[in-house]
Amino acid sequence: MRGTRSIPWFANHVIFFAFRWLAWGVTVLVLLYGGRAAAYAPLLAVTALVNIAGTIFARQYTRLAQRNPLALGADILYTVLVIAWSGGWSSPFVFYAYSSLVLPGLLDGVRGWVMSSLSFVSMAAMLLWATDQPPAAELAEDGWLPLALVLVVPLMVGFALPWLIETVRQMLANRRDTRAARLPPPRLERPVGGEPPRFAADARAAARNRERWLNDAPLAMQITKTRTTEQSVEELRRVIFTPLAPADADLGTALDLLAARFGQHTGTPARVTLLGRTRLLNPLHRDLLVRLAREALLNVQQHAHAGSAVLTLRYDAHSVALMIQDDGVGLLDGTHERPGLHALRAMQYRLSEFGGRLDVFETEGGGVTVRATMPLE
Repeated sequence: MRGTRSIPWFANHVIFFAFRWLAWGVTVLVLLYGGRAAAYAPLLAVTALVNIAGTIFARQYTRLAQRNPLALGADILYTVLVIAWSGGWSSPFVFYAYSSLVLPGLLDGVRGWVMSSLSFVSMAAMLLWATDQPPAAELAEDGWLPLALVLVVPLMVGFALPWLIETVRQMLANRRDTRAARLPPPRLERPVGGEPPRFAADARAAARNRERWLNDAPLAMQITKTRTTEQSVEELRRVIFTPLAPADADLGTALDLLAARFGQHTGTPARVTLLGRTRLLNPLHRDLLVRLAREALLNVQQHAHAGSAVLTLRYDAHSVALMIQDDGVGLLDGTHERPGLHALRAMQYRLSEFGGRLDVFETEGGGVTVRATMPLE
């Protein structure tokens, strides 16, 4: 069975700042169409600089927001100040301000939507009232539409947009799993010379040739290679199995620390992608998934000859899935049920004890995906 790679462009931080840039662009077009761009040039420049800084530190900001909701409150206050600075109830930056409601809904579901939307509406009303822009005066001057855009529409946007994103994510995940299940098994070929069958993939040709050259080398060189590899793997094992601090950190934080250790020690970049709203995990489930990530990264270093690794953590309504993907040589004999990968078989049995499932399969285009799925309790 094959699988498709994760969708990093659908991660929370990407969606958040993509929407913010989209809203900023729409605002620019509206101002250009109305001939008011010059009047709002300073504010456009300030919001663009904030967008650039936010895009650079998008992943870090999202992690901070997961740990400290005050960061989300500060972002809502920022967008409300933009509204107050740009004309109050009739501000052309209202659509831009809605961007502060996206991330809370993605991270915390209905609770995030309710808290962020009510905070937005109350902050906007109080600030505009404090700047001598009461709702009654606005109603008499411009009608009900500006009031609705600031006091009513945010409630709908804060709920509808995160819900729509989660629905699309689920559809894509189901479609990916269905396609993976329907694909035929990988094609096998037997090279001339009677060697064991290997998977045919252009991306793995260089690594395969390197292995053949090493295997044909003199015995002394092979012994040196084996000892060096064993020492390197044992050193990596000590590094990534060092206890993660703090011990009660959420799964995403633990994976970040683990990926950083792996990359620093091996020189192989490893990144973590978070999909869906973070949910509370049973500590036993968390520790089990961390252990799986450790064993999978050890295999990446020892067997895959990969240039990079991606850890994708996806939360669904009733389950959590962890995928460790590499771009290495793949499953050279077509299965992980072989000597050298016994740790994954042990993890498979362990996951099944908790109602989980482990799948190991070659990824389309090269490399291996280790995917664990566990129910939420």
